[in-house]
Amino acid sequence: MPKKVFLYDMTAKKLKEKIFDGTYPPGSLLPSEREIGETYNVDRTTVRKALQVLVNESLVEKKAGKGTVVKDLNDTTIFPTKESENIPDPLPKTSIYDKEIAFFLPRNAQNSDRIRQPFYSQLFYVIQEECQKLGFSLIYLTLDEDDDLEKILSSRRFSGVFFVSNVSKQHLSYAIEKKIPAVLINSFHPEMPSVLSDNFQGAYQACKELIKKGHKKIAIIKGEENYTTNKERLRGSLSALREFNIPIQSSYILGENSWEFDDGFKVMKNFLQTANQLPTAVFAFNDRLALGAMQAIQQAGLNVPKDISIIGYDNSEQSKLIYPRLSSIEINVSIMGSASVFTLLQQMNYYQSLPIKILIPIQLIERESIIEIN
Repeated sequence: MPKKVFLYDMTAKKLKEKIFDGTYPPGSLLPSEREIGETYNVDRTTVRKALQVLVNESLVEKKAGKGTVVKDLNDTTIFPTKESENIPDPLPKTSIYDKEIAFFLPRNAQNSDRIRQPFYSQLFYVIQEECQKLGFSLIYLTLDEDDDLEKILSSRRFSGVFFVSNVSKQHLSYAIEKKIPAVLINSFHPEMPSVLSDNFQGAYQACKELIKKGHKKIAIIKGEENYTTNKERLRGSLSALREFNIPIQSSYILGENSWEFDDGFKVMKNFLQTANQLPTAVFAFNDRLALGAMQAIQQAGLNVPKDISIIGYDNSEQSKLIYPRLSSIEINVSIMGSASVFTLLQQMNYYQSLPIKILIPIQLIERESIIEIN
């Protein structure tokens, strides 16, 4: 059955988006329960449940006599108050480049430009929209391991930097050492603010759903080995299998160190030709791998989902356009982009960079590619 979405969850989601985009900054009061109810056309009970969701996620706290106060993402005051001393001056603006922010994205293992991939193009668009509201231009640049980051940054004056995905450690270390306002997106570094989806939980939920539907022979198609997303999704998948006492077969863990459609097709085609026993379900670490695997399954004369169910990750537009439509884990790219801009803005305005990790919630979108079996 598709996951139920309750009205209070939708209300909480809308409030979270306003917290992440800076409408309600740390230390500010949320509107009253009555005002929230009128804004979103919901009753007082729904509002209270929505606020409790935010409390449970440590985004707000209720203070007697005041109301609901937005907490700082680090549980540390970053936004200066009126009483604060030594509030830093705004960043000096001496050239047009001060209004530019860099969006660095490495090429993939096949040396292809990944900005054309649906997830990254959507992420860039969301961040670009947020930056434009604040008067900044977002500049897209590729950044590979052998590129000279110092030279790139010295060629124009960026106000801040977004590092996206598997940026090399030496580039991140340089930014940390030079105290460059920066946020790492879709990956994690303990010394740099990082915004990423809850990859562990997403993979865990995908495998758990398959197990709930009776599947015990579940194959996994991994992505590129050195990605944080790949490591966390593998960890989440294996955690679900262990929790429900499903045997982990090494022959069922597949992958060609790639996130691409063609490799999903190739991996699954080879597996179907050589496996002693076929799985009843497949979880692929992104939709492109899942769609490639689905094509290989169908070309082998098997039926999705009657013979093999399949779940992807990203909930891309392509997942809705094929038949059967692909079940997938959805990342809220809008919240991811807003949270990234909000976090970078704190550093740019207040010269503070505290290492934090912001996990963006995920949701399983169930479609026709998975079924329950006996």
